[in-house]
Amino acid sequence: MEEKSELIEQHSVLKSVLLHLVPGIPILLGIFLFSLPVFTTSLGIATELRSLVGLILSAIFMLIVIQLIILFYEGRKLNNKISLKGVIGYTEKSSIKEYAIFIPVLIAFNIIMFVIIAPPVNNFMVETLFWWYPQEYNFQNLVVDPTLLAGYQSVQFALILYIIVAAILAPIVEELYFRGYLFPRMASYAKKWAPLVSTVLFSVYHFFSPWENPIRIIGTLPVYYVVWKKKDIRFGIIVHVLLNTFGGIMMLISVL
Repeated sequence: MEEKSELIEQHSVLKSVLLHLVPGIPILLGIFLFSLPVFTTSLGIATELRSLVGLILSAIFMLIVIQLIILFYEGRKLNNKISLKGVIGYTEKSSIKEYAIFIPVLIAFNIIMFVIIAPPVNNFMVETLFWWYPQEYNFQNLVVDPTLLAGYQSVQFALILYIIVAAILAPIVEELYFRGYLFPRMASYAKKWAPLVSTVLFSVYHFFSPWENPIRIIGTLPVYYVVWKKKDIRFGIIVHVLLNTFGGIMMLISVL
């Protein structure tokens, strides 16, 4: 799995952009589809939590499944068998010291960005540009005020599912797909701008939360610069999972 980016087949600009953005479309559609009451009631979860259930189920069936299919399809083309050998790049191992230095700093920076700076910026973006978007699907509101979920049937079960799926499994798959597969394959056209291009495309791919793009780009750019510089996707995986898990646990604690 350990490949130098210059030895990995490179994508054209068009192919790279499409592979970044198109997977975001079924995720957006899946959130609305899986928010239908039939899915919440079948799981024994209050219909008031339908948007959260929609996010969880879309993460499973539209994010994890589709991105893994693409990865294993590429692996089968390369290896004539189900394998990720040669598909995932940026797997060089960094030192324990580097993980111990960079990961806490990156997490602290993102907590500042998403917990302190994001709420007023996102509110401004919503009020000025995205006022037309249904606010029950503004999941940032749940992170800022998790008590909005309190008191509903099976909310604890829903949040445990959220932590497992949206905070752990989905980020791992996204990092493998975006940073392990797509990132090394944009070197030929993006060159030294690859971290910025990757960050912007990854942010825009979140079609269900466009108001978060300014904060998401600023917050995640240092993470993916480190991934690029160290050629090590472990930085992205660890930071992404820990940040999402932290948010999920805080939400769960708030409703206990």
